[in-house]
Amino acid sequence: MQAFLAILRYDIGQLTRSWVTRIWLPLLAAPALFLVVVAANEGELASETIGIFVAAVLMPISALAIAVLTAGAISGEAAIIADGILSRSVTRTEFVWAKVAARLGFALAVYLLVMLPFVYLILRYAAPDTTLGGVVVGVFLVALLLMFLGALGLTLSSLMTNVLLAVLSLLLLVVLSGVILQFLGLEWMSTTSVLARLPQTLRGHTPAWDIVREIGVFSGLTAAAIFASFFIFRNRDL
Repeated sequence: MQAFLAILRYDIGQLTRSWVTRIWLPLLAAPALFLVVVAANEGELASETIGIFVAAVLMPISALAIAVLTAGAISGEAAIIADGILSRSVTRTEFVWAKVAARLGFALAVYLLVMLPFVYLILRYAAPDTTLGGVVVGVFLVALLLMFLGALGLTLSSLMTNVLLAVLSLLLLVVLSGVILQFLGLEWMSTTSVLARLPQTLRGHTPAWDIVREIGVFSGLTAAAIFASFFIFRNRDL
């Protein structure tokens, strides 16, 4: 446990000082503030404004940032901690758990730090067309997609030593699979479809069964990706 906490504290410290974080937050906050001003003055619909922000700003920028932060989290630092693992002062499980907790927890914290104030201001100043349940579900689904992306990035990090290749593979895999599944009519399994239907979800018009399936699919994929990270790293040579 001490090794886990030490790695966790160190990793969070590194993330808060990272150049990615320093760029990530302003790139999300500035467009969010702009959209709040536009919505307040032009009478834009709350659901459409939130949907545009998520699809056009939050997801592309956050996906790239999370991909960079997770794709090199395990393999990129495995050599540094190899002596500790081999001498049993820290286990592989503690190392991976610390990376999962730090990277996914940090990504979730950044998302909530931007999304919650933005949603509150939009609901207050834009034309109201959402339901409370729809907003809660919509915010949760976007968070779940980001957690899935981060978990998959950690899996690729445990599998690949080339960080750039892992980042490109992650982004291509998520985008292409989302487009293909949406084309095949499997909207509840498609990341792009979930984002496209976000305004509908915020208005409370998405069928409950579709929401249950979306949550089940992406929760299961996130858990599977985390498990795969442990399995791959436990069986690889340092």
